[in-house]
Amino acid sequence: MVRVALLLLAVCLAASAAPAQTRSLSGTVSSYAPATEAPAPAWEARVGAGLANPGGRESGLPNLSADLLSPRLIPLSDRIAAAFIPRFNMGASLNLNGTRYAYAGATWTFDVTRDVFVEASFGAALNDGKTGLVIPENRLPVGCNTGTREAAALGFRLSDRWSLVTTLEHFSTVGCSDKPGTGNRGPANIGARLGYTF
Repeated sequence: MVRVALLLLAVCLAASAAPAQTRSLSGTVSSYAPATEAPAPAWEARVGAGLANPGGRESGLPNLSADLLSPRLIPLSDRIAAAFIPRFNMGASLNLNGTRYAYAGATWTFDVTRDVFVEASFGAALNDGKTGLVIPENRLPVGCNTGTREAAALGFRLSDRWSLVTTLEHFSTVGCSDKPGTGNRGPANIGARLGYTF
């Protein structure tokens, strides 16, 4: 009797699972998307905090940051192909007592799993750092106020709308004229950001 009951239970489970496996997803949702079907994301805003330039000048100063990311130019359901389609971003890194900068560029996102993703960003940036001949001991000698921003991130989707993103970003002073003895160097910041997709 127990064997018959187990057999019936197995048949019922198999029958109920079959429609779920054959149900097709909408064009905007892929097989690795979150289980609940939210509207296709259009924009994402991120705000967060971190520490400035660990191990160097301006080290450990509190740093606030904010980003706005666009949707991908071409929405693709395949996660490998989609990783090559960038999202445009713009944002700012606000050091409360040190170098601040604003940037705009592109971000490439690769979904490792449904809930985990990695990102790489690159773009142009402007800073308000120290560029003169005399630089205070506690400030970075950035050399010039223009440069590029590079960033790498590891993100975790908390829900269909919310995500937590840990970020390492660097303002590059490549191309700035080096002054003897100054060793021009842009800030590198670490932090975390809370993102909301809308």
